Order: sequence, then structure tokens, then C-alpha cells
Amino acid sequence: GGMAEAEVEGEAEIAALTEGGRTEGGLGSPRGSLEGDSAWEEQWFFNEPCELVWRGGVVKGWLHLSAHSLFFEPEAAAAATAAATATPRGDAAAAAAAAAVESEAAQAQGGDGAPGGPQIWAVGELKRMERRRYLLVHCALELFVAASAVFFNMSNRRSRDTLRRALRRVGVPERSWLAGRAGLLEAWQRRDICNFDYLMELNTLAGRTYNDLNQYPIFPWVLREYEQASLNLNDPTVYRDLARPMGALNPARLDQVTERYQQMDTIDSEIPPFHYGSHYSSAGAVLFWLLRMEPFTSYAIELQSGRFDHADRLFYSIAEAWSSCNTSLADVKELVPEFFYLPTFLENGGGFELGVRQDGKVVGDVLLPPWARSAEEFVALQRRALESEHVSASLHLWVDLIFGHKQRGKAAEEAHNVFFYLTYEGAVDFESPTLDEAEALALKTQIACFGQTPPQLFTAPHPPRRAALPFLRPVHWGPPGVQAFARVPLKMMGGGRGRRGATDGSGVGGSGGSGGIGGSGAHATALA
Repeated sequence: GGMAEAEVEGEAEIAALTEGGRTEGGLGSPRGSLEGDSAWEEQWFFNEPCELVWRGGVVKGWLHLSAHSLFFEPEAAAAATAAATATPRGDAAAAAAAAAVESEAAQAQGGDGAPGGPQIWAVGELKRMERRRYLLVHCALELFVAASAVFFNMSNRRSRDTLRRALRRVGVPERSWLAGRAGLLEAWQRRDICNFDYLMELNTLAGRTYNDLNQYPIFPWVLREYEQASLNLNDPTVYRDLARPMGALNPARLDQVTERYQQMDTIDSEIPPFHYGSHYSSAGAVLFWLLRMEPFTSYAIELQSGRFDHADRLFYSIAEAWSSCNTSLADVKELVPEFFYLPTFLENGGGFELGVRQDGKVVGDVLLPPWARSAEEFVALQRRALESEHVSASLHLWVDLIFGHKQRGKAAEEAHNVFFYLTYEGAVDFESPTLDEAEALALKTQIACFGQTPPQLFTAPHPPRRAALPFLRPVHWGPPGVQAFARVPLKMMGGGRGRRGATDGSGVGGSGGSGGIGGSGAHATALA
């Protein structure tokens, strides 16, 4: 049928690309930089320009796939290598100059952890691939390699699909978000996975990635109490209402938001009405939270033209950040995963001079709530709160807002969950012939600044998690002299030949043989 025809068409495209690929040297050809290496004398299944996206920016280059390896060659590195190759062997000065060009190119692309030079992966290292968006356009692919991932943005969707088929041809599996969603949901409902893992998997399925600050994983504020000396996680009043977006938690702010939305709705404008002009996740928000941890410190300095932002605008205390996100019309940030597993992002371990606030206070380590004596304790309590029964019973409501049916349309409007139109996929058709290059660049810049709403994973209300089973204490084994007892009928706990309920030191439900639980004189005590 149609699927088979698509596969045949894909094979034809791959063959055409292989025959017509740039394999004679020069920019984009690994044979230009590794000429004479027999390891590269092989057929290329894919050979096209692309962008390597990482959290520090974008590196333009060429991507090449063979039966044995995937090779990315940055444009700057290829140009420097071509210059070095063209240099006569006796011209040492010119060779040194070419090397300097290559070094400068790598540094220009680089920074801490930057992919400055060519990179290669064995096909066997590629565990799986997943389709991705970049600036809300479906033309990217993320490859998972061991414990990391690499993100490629292709020139268009056709190029991305050709790469997908080529990767399948060499044995790299693709995880379908549709199939992955169903199994993941059931595992979470059955409590086979914890809340943290479920949220991380949802983020991954929705294309959120550590490789792109504009699409960083999103986690919710789960607590609302940051001023008391103690924290009782059994008290439901310490938890944030997960059924409402951050902008709708404060009734006074919600009134202002609703009034502004209604006024915009009556104005004849090309821009659709929205509740919030800022977003719950953006590159700026990620750098706000992770300011004290490299390489995010360097990114934050670069964002502010070579210096830190004003001290009064930096992440200073948990309570202050919560207050801002709960009251300011311009601040509706959610959290990042590090709040639930990485205490070091709260500490100024690098000794950065972050400035002095107007009240005279020096910005150093993040000021913690009184109930947390250390960053480790704060993160531990955050994680316990995330995994609590209270959050487990209402987390699906937050998923509806971020990944589900309340993300768009009438349901989003009723939930006060509508954001600026450029944060949504499909708001702009970048392939439209009426869109000129300057306008497209301006729109992409706005998309990168405003944040990006994840793809909608669920179009119907997300089902709740199943209730936890009553806690049953495990079977305890004691010495023969201790009387065993259980609320579970002992006849259900053994199958031996002895009299039922025997507790004479010969095993439960058996006469010291293999038929009873315990056997050989061991007593079993089941405390339900």
C-alpha cells in the first residue's frame, strides 16, 4: 500500500543522493579532510547540509552517513582543512596560518563543551532516533547515543525524512511518539514508573531536550510554602494547585489577565488575544534558574552582552522567585528538572561575582526556605513532594495544561492558558512564498525569545493515576523461638503436608519440608 510505496520512494531518493553526493573533496565532503584514509572509501547513504543544535547555539556543517559511521563536519573546520590541504608542503608559514584559522573557527563556534570540530559516531553507538521541531518547524532529528543525545536541524522536512530512512537502512530504530505515549501512560497509571520519570519521558516525547535552551524540559512548581520553618508534606495546603496554570493561581492577577484578554478580544487585530505575553519556558527562564552552573553561566553572560544582568533581576531566593511567578503579570515561569535532582545549581560554587542588590545584599548562593538547611535537603524535599500522593493524584491536571487538551482551543481559553500566538506550532508558514527572508528571520527571532509551547500529546483529558494499593508490610523471618502470626490465612501461604497453621518451628503450613514457606525451622511473620 501507501507505506510500501513511501519506502520504495525513500530508497530511490537515498540511491540518488548517494550517486550524486559530494564525494570529490572540498566543503562538506569528509574525503576532502581525510583523503587517503581507507576507512572513508565507502558509500554514503546521506550527504547533505545541516545544523548541529546544542545548548550554546547552532553550528552549520555537513552530515554524512555510511553503513558504519555518522560524520558531522562543521563548515569552518572544512574550510580550514581545505586551506591546509591546498598549502604546499614547504610553506610552513601558510600551514601555520591555516591551523590558526581552524583554531579560531572552533573557538568561534565553541565555548565550553562546544562541538568545534568534526565529530564521528559509529552506527552501533546510535541507540534510537526521534523526530524534533526547531523553532516550531518539523525539520529536525535527535539521535540518542549512549547517555547523551545529538540534535540535527535539517534544511527542510524532506531532507529530515530522507535522513530518517537512511538511518533505518543502517539499523537505527525510531521511537514513535504515538506508540511511546500509550505504553508510557499505562506504566505511569500502574505506578511502574515514578512521577519524575514520567514527566521526563513526556518532555522527551514532546521534543523537549537539553540540547536546545528554547525547548528545555518543563517541570511544575509543586509546593507553595517557602516561608515556614518546617514543611509537612502530609498537609495539602503546602501544595500548589496543579489544575491551574501559574498565571491563574493568584486571583488578583487572574482578574487583570482576564480583563486584558477580553479587551484584546474586542479589538480588530491580526494578533489573536492571549492571557500571557511571556511563557512558562524559554531560554531566558532556563538561564535564570541555572545561572550559577557552567556552561549556563557563560551563556547568561553572553546574553547580557558580556556581563551579568543587574543583581536585582537575578535568581536570589526561592521564596522571592515563587512570589514573582505568582504575582507579576510578566512572570509565569515553571521549573526545570534540576530542581528535583541537582543541588549544585543552587550554589555559587564557581565564586562568580553576581553583584549587590539595591537593599545591600550580596547575591551568592540561592537563599533557601527556612525548612531546608542545605541545597541537598531542599532538592530531596522537592523530590519527595513531587512523588507524594497529593501530587500523584493531580499531576494529570498539569499535564493537560502543558501537553494535553487544555493547551489549545476553547479548553485553553476556559483554563486561562492562552499564550502569545508565536509560541504555538503552525502560527507561521515559513515555506510561504509571500514571506521574505528578512521577515522570516524576524519571526524566528521572536519565536526564540518568547518560548515554545510543546506539541500537543493528548487531545482528550489525561486519565488520573490509579490509587495506591494498601501498604502491606513484607514477610519477616524470625528465629524458631518467636511465635509467628499473620492476618493472611496461613493456608494461603503454604502447600506442605503438615497441619494447617503449624508454627512449631518446622515452617509455615508444612512439616519442615519444602512445602512450607520458610522450611527448616524458620518462622514467617506477615504483618498486614
